[in-house]
Amino acid sequence: MEAQLNAPPAPVLAPPVAAEPPPPLWIQRFFLVTTVIFCLWIGLVLSVLPWLPVWTENSIVSDFPTLRWFLGLGFVRGLTTGLGLLDLWIGISEAVHYRGRR
Repeated sequence: MEAQLNAPPAPVLAPPVAAEPPPPLWIQRFFLVTTVIFCLWIGLVLSVLPWLPVWTENSIVSDFPTLRWFLGLGFVRGLTTGLGLLDLWIGISEAVHYRGRR
């Protein structure tokens, strides 16, 4: 009996907050288009660039022979290409599965 008398009062629940209205449709579509273009561009660059000579023969890595050797490894090139393909897939998936909130 005593434990029930000393129990803290039940918390008062606040009324549910109304959800924010979604942004206008043109903003949603603009964001989608910019996201898809960005993903496709970065995906293409990451997929192709490691297999071009500019990947290891440029002024940035010419001063660092160890970095040049590391970037020339097939594993690093394959990993970078894989990230590029993943980015391409994300961009295409975003475009295909788009559903505008209204």
